[in-house]
Amino acid sequence: MRIGIEGRTLQGRRYGVARYTKNLLKWFVRIEPENDYIVYLSEPVGLENIETGKLNLQVIGGDRIPLTWRHLHLPLRMRKDKIDIHFSPSYFVPLLKICPYVVVVHDISFKAHPEWFSKDLRMKFDDIFWPRVRKAEKIITVSEYSKAEIIRLLGAKQEKISVIYEAADEFFKPVNDESKLKSVEEKYGVSRPFILTVGSIHTRRNLERLIEAVAIAGRKLGSTPWLLILGTPAPFSPPVDIHGTAMKVGIHQRVRHEEYVPEEDLLLLYNACSLFAYPSLYEGFGLPVIEAMACGCPVCCSNTTSLPEVGGDAVIYFDPLDVEAIAESIYAILSDNALRASLRQKGLERAANFSWQKAARETLKVFHEIVR
Repeated sequence: MRIGIEGRTLQGRRYGVARYTKNLLKWFVRIEPENDYIVYLSEPVGLENIETGKLNLQVIGGDRIPLTWRHLHLPLRMRKDKIDIHFSPSYFVPLLKICPYVVVVHDISFKAHPEWFSKDLRMKFDDIFWPRVRKAEKIITVSEYSKAEIIRLLGAKQEKISVIYEAADEFFKPVNDESKLKSVEEKYGVSRPFILTVGSIHTRRNLERLIEAVAIAGRKLGSTPWLLILGTPAPFSPPVDIHGTAMKVGIHQRVRHEEYVPEEDLLLLYNACSLFAYPSLYEGFGLPVIEAMACGCPVCCSNTTSLPEVGGDAVIYFDPLDVEAIAESIYAILSDNALRASLRQKGLERAANFSWQKAARETLKVFHEIVR
């Protein structure tokens, strides 16, 4: 089977979809090394910890503008390479269809809440994206919640949609080296107890309410914990005023924001933090929640969308629209050593239920069904 994979998300800094793609590739070549995996790129990349000898990394030259690259150069090259199935791990598929395709829709927040996105982006998705997705031989999504949303808002047929859960990278695990944990705290200007949150800076991530809640919890605790926010501002979201909100509630000296940290530092920060908080208003899966749990980090998060499906009984939930409820969850965890220990153990057990090996195997099964 010759599988063509759009790999542009692997270029540059690697966020959620890039980690998704990389983990599937790693397991594809382990599970079915006999297939031809052709990964199409617009520039060279390095893929650590993958048997790259079993991957054919094709850099397509010519026009590298994303739209013309995807809709013209990519399908023409796939036709030349006689691809059996095209796998798009990041929503988009070419307008020119030359073979069956499988597309991954991680969430449809831009359809459910268009007010969170710029008008230009909404038009791009509505005019180009949705009609092509509906014509896919199969849509893969990452939670039952997202499947229901795709059916409700996109009008896709239920039998076209497969739910295949994401997982934490094997890299994310408990680290007990106290010198390394202290070192990463010093590097980013925080000290325990500190709260960590991870994800692109976007309206739906609800960071202003989290900052307000940390201020309230700090008053109850007698001292404000540090809050470390990791994430790059999303270009399609209205601005999120992290510094202004922290100034308004009087904790600006206890709030740090880093746009990007190396993966090694992210591992250590998950392990060093006293609490991982995820107040998101909308998620298709919520990968940082699983990553934090895999590191043995206590988690509190929103009780909405896919997050209860992912967190199970291993996290403390709150209403993300209720600042007092968020603050109470933070206070409850940071003030109770026994609760933190219980959440650590439950989180490790919960994270172990999700596997990239299983995800890759189920994805390959989808490919085989379509090619047959």
